[in-house]
Amino acid sequence: MENKSWLVFANWEKCHHAEALHDPNLGFINWREGKNFKMNVGDIVYLFVSNERRVRFKTQVVAEGCVRQDVKYWQEPVSNHKTYKLEYRDEYNGHDLDEEVLMEHGFKGGGSIETPTYKNTALIEYIEGVFSKKGYGYIIDEVIPQAKSREIVRKMIPILIRWAKQGLSNKTYDDLIKELGYSKFSGVGKQLGYVDDVFVRFQEVTGEKVPTLNALVKSKSTGLPSPGFSYVYTSYDDMMESEKKIFAMGLNKEAIEYPQWNWVLSSLGLSPSIIDTKASEEIIRSDKFYGSGGEGENHKRLKEYVYNHPEIVGIKGFKKREMEHILLSGDRLDVFFELNDGSKIAVEIKPSTSPDADVLRGLYQCVKYKSILDAEDKVHGEKANNSVILVLGCELSPENRKVRDTLDIKVYEKETY
Repeated sequence: MENKSWLVFANWEKCHHAEALHDPNLGFINWREGKNFKMNVGDIVYLFVSNERRVRFKTQVVAEGCVRQDVKYWQEPVSNHKTYKLEYRDEYNGHDLDEEVLMEHGFKGGGSIETPTYKNTALIEYIEGVFSKKGYGYIIDEVIPQAKSREIVRKMIPILIRWAKQGLSNKTYDDLIKELGYSKFSGVGKQLGYVDDVFVRFQEVTGEKVPTLNALVKSKSTGLPSPGFSYVYTSYDDMMESEKKIFAMGLNKEAIEYPQWNWVLSSLGLSPSIIDTKASEEIIRSDKFYGSGGEGENHKRLKEYVYNHPEIVGIKGFKKREMEHILLSGDRLDVFFELNDGSKIAVEIKPSTSPDADVLRGLYQCVKYKSILDAEDKVHGEKANNSVILVLGCELSPENRKVRDTLDIKVYEKETY
């Protein structure tokens, strides 16, 4: 049986379908099966969103006869009828599917789409055509003349978007160069300028205002975007340093809070930049994880060295130190310091023999230990001012370095005893 393409009316007053489709733990909506229509697995379903008066989502029927699972997004009581499961496939955020444009292609509005329909073939073919042409990857080729720069920008935009989604606004130009896979590089200013050119053109074509990502990257010495940022905002070089700081913070807030980065990526034909630690995660979660054994000699010697020489990790002026300090969760800290001001520092040790999975585990252990130290202080009526340090006898892998930056963990690498 040949699959059909449908148009349905998504009533925002009854259900917030967009939120359900964007929910990372859901990613689909349930559509009640009806007597007047019959969908089949594999059919495509386009959603006309009532509060925006446009077609926005493309979904696909992946199952029928389903129990409803999107109840939390309904704004009124909903029946227990069997449903189709419509899984998210794509999204359009331009203006070519606005209601007034659809009217030019056979859309009648009103009650005409209250019942799902596939029969308005001219209209549905137009909608399908917009979705099939919606890619804007050509913009990169259009605005960037050099092949090498196009290659770098196609790597750069996903990295910058990942930083924005992770809330990272303190990255340096050196950080960006390393993430691009270069150890030495003359600079990224020219390519960052091209990123802005791409977004300016993207906004012209789609009508969607996209925040700048360029302010996320800063000079290591000043903590501010370089003077080259005036290419993005011409008045930048005329600002006082304090004004530049406030201005960059405002731009970064917009970038971090912008909800459509996934759409921007897909529209430009780019894949997300991910932190690929799946192999290490599987090892950690396996029953055969090596980290459950006793303490090795290398671990013990590095732990004792940090205990006896806390200055190597910047610790001075402590009034108490302890190895194997027991937290109230039952966890043991490799090394524990209480400073003269009452703040506490937990040190997690991973020796030179630690593989990447064990180092990844150490990064997450740091998150846990700080939370427990803070919780203990809260219960005891004390102000929580604690920190955690990961000391490695080895070096962070590129992926674990990204995890460190995301979780904001202080790490000392390649320490010897």
